[in-house]
Amino acid sequence: MSPRKVSRKLVAALAATTTSGLVAAGLVLGTGSSGAVPVSLTLNYTCPFPLIGNQAIKAVISTDLPATVGIGEPTGEIKINAVTTVPETATQGLTLVGATTVEGTALAASTVAAPGITLPVNVPITVAKTNVPASGAFDVNATGSAPSLSFTQPGEAKITVGDLKLTLTPKTATGAETGLGTFDSACTQVPGQNNLLHTFTIANTTPTWTTTIGGTPPPSTTTTPPPITTTTPTTSPSTPPTLPPGEGVDIDYGLSGSSTLPRLGGTVPLSGSVDAKANLGQGTFTAALALNKTKGDFKIVGVLPATAEIDFEMVGQGSGTMSAGAATFQQQLYVKLTSVSIFGLPIYSGDTCRTQKPADIKLASSGTFDPLGGGKLKGTYSLTRADGCGPLNDYIGPFVFSQNNTIDVTLAAK
Repeated sequence: MSPRKVSRKLVAALAATTTSGLVAAGLVLGTGSSGAVPVSLTLNYTCPFPLIGNQAIKAVISTDLPATVGIGEPTGEIKINAVTTVPETATQGLTLVGATTVEGTALAASTVAAPGITLPVNVPITVAKTNVPASGAFDVNATGSAPSLSFTQPGEAKITVGDLKLTLTPKTATGAETGLGTFDSACTQVPGQNNLLHTFTIANTTPTWTTTIGGTPPPSTTTTPPPITTTTPTTSPSTPPTLPPGEGVDIDYGLSGSSTLPRLGGTVPLSGSVDAKANLGQGTFTAALALNKTKGDFKIVGVLPATAEIDFEMVGQGSGTMSAGAATFQQQLYVKLTSVSIFGLPIYSGDTCRTQKPADIKLASSGTFDPLGGGKLKGTYSLTRADGCGPLNDYIGPFVFSQNNTIDVTLAAK
């Protein structure tokens, strides 16, 4: 599971969850006028995030909007406010990569349909810097504004809300970017919702309702494409739908290190790879461990010098867990001797000599483990005697038996 592939795919995913609803807010027009009416809209989105897959996000958008606007009358600057609840899975993913804050921007797609004109509008939104808790869901605030609009024909106008594009940057406690960097996430609206923000009337005459910003009436325009406000839709889902969990993200590591066998008085160099598929929202992963053939020098009964060429046979896939700064990994495997010599004289060569039972390798991180960068893993294991080692099987087989063997490896993201 290549961390580099991950950060670019992410898709971001983690912090994106945080603002998907915020962007939805960008579709609301608010003037703050005493003649405006309060409007609130709830919408659900599906956002693909790096490390945690698709997430269901609920956004609550609130603003004050006019019910009527006169021909040629400017709507005033568009004010946007929204609160999005970030799910616990996103929190887990963010903390896992060391993020303590998240911030960014977004573009909210909307459409203003009025007599004689239909305007697609992308509204820029600013996602406020927000602290990421150690666990649980949390709320994120977002604000934005768009230019004023005015209309030339009377009738009914409607504003509908579309999809969202998020650009997010999670940061560590020092203010540095995490391994995710800055990423984009394209959020889609969950089908079957009423996405009508507001319906208002364009009257033949200018109504008494007026708006001023900073003491000066905003200029009007018939060509500016910002979104226009809407009234509360008659229906809106209150609970985001349950979505199938993401299949996980692929991260590939190179492996290097060694294993020491005290009873045999030798150390074996290790190299290989770990190709993992991680669901960091759940804090779990599966992995395909591949170890290269290796060679070691040992002492039989503490005296006789022996050299063995070693291969490995995996039993299924490995699995493990990841939490903030820590990781575990477990893999069962057979150890095979492909060549054994004593005093430089070969006494076995083949591919049938292996341990009677698979070794149960259990590793835990030593120091901080970064899922996007890697880290050190350590553990202990035991080996049973070997069988299938040719005519001298009764001598070679017991030679392999050993306990309290140690393994010390480093995983480095490719």
